[in-house]
Amino acid sequence: MDIENAQAADQLERQELKQIGPHPFDASGLSIAQLGELAERGPYDRDIHSNYPDGTPRGPFELIQPPVNPQPSYPILWTHRADQERNLVVRYDAEGMVKSRPVMQGEINAKAARIWETAACAHYNRDMQFNSQSLALAMTEHPCIGGRAWPTLKLDNPDGEFFLSLWCNSTLGLLMHWWHANKSQGGRGTIPLTGLPDLRVPDLRRLSKNQIDAARAAFDDLKHYPFLPFDQIDEDVCRHELDRRLLVDILGFPAETCEAGGAIDILRRKLAAEPQIHGGKKSRIEFVDPDDETPINPAPAPPPPGVPIDCIERKTAR
Repeated sequence: MDIENAQAADQLERQELKQIGPHPFDASGLSIAQLGELAERGPYDRDIHSNYPDGTPRGPFELIQPPVNPQPSYPILWTHRADQERNLVVRYDAEGMVKSRPVMQGEINAKAARIWETAACAHYNRDMQFNSQSLALAMTEHPCIGGRAWPTLKLDNPDGEFFLSLWCNSTLGLLMHWWHANKSQGGRGTIPLTGLPDLRVPDLRRLSKNQIDAARAAFDDLKHYPFLPFDQIDEDVCRHELDRRLLVDILGFPAETCEAGGAIDILRRKLAAEPQIHGGKKSRIEFVDPDDETPINPAPAPPPPGVPIDCIERKTAR
C-alpha cells in the first residue's frame, strides 16, 4: 500500500488535508460529515425477498430477475453488471412481486409498504470491484429498491443526491471508499451495510443553494459520459472532467488543482498504481466508436457536455 494514499484519505476525513505530493491542496475548509448523518441506508437484502427456515416470508417480495413487466410496480437494482454500469445513471435490473400467502397477507403487504418507503434514486456500491467497476454510487432515473449490491441512500435533502453522485464518483470520493473498505481481496473493496453510515463525505447541509444547483447542472452534463474502471482512473478523461466540475466549478478550488501535473492528477496516478486497487490485473478496458472502433477514451479532451456518447468497450493488454 502507498502510505501517501492512506495519509491523504486520513487527513481528508479529519479536515486536515493541505498537500498532495509536492502540491498544496488545502481541503481544511471542506466540511466533512458521516454519511449516516445525511441519509438513511436501505434494508438488508434478506429483508427484501428471503424466507425464514420454516418457509414463512422474511422479505415480502419474490425477486424477478430480469424484470418481466415493462414498468414494474416495485423496480429493484439488485446485482452488478459492470459493463452496464459505466454511466452515472443506471437502469434497474429486477422487480419485486409481492408474495401471496393468504393467511398472513396483511402482514406481507405492510412489509412491502415499509420496504418501498426506502426506495430512492441514489444507490451505493457496497462491494466494489476496483479493477472492473466504474461507479461507487449509481443513480436511477426514478426511485427503486436497492438490493444486495446496491443498497439505497435516502437523503434527508433529496436535492443533494446529484452532488453526492459527483463526489462519490470523483477521485476524492473513490479515495474515501478505498480507505473505508475491507480490502482483504486484491482489486476489491467491501463496505458492510452496517459500516456505510460511517463513510465520510462532504456535509451537504453546508452547501449553498447555488452549489446544489450547480451540482445538478454538472450531473446533467456528465450523466452521458462513460467512465472507466477505478483502476484506470489516471487515463479517464471523463473522470478528470468530473473532478474539475466538482472541485473547481462547485467547491471553488483553484483551477490548477485539476490541471495536468496538479494535485488531483498526482493522486489519480498514485491510486491507479495502488496494488490493492489494480489487483495485478493484466488487461484494461478501452472505449471505442462502435462504427470504426477508434478509441474514444483516453482522448485529449472530454466529450461535449450533455451529448450522449455511443461507444462499446473492449479489453486490451496493459
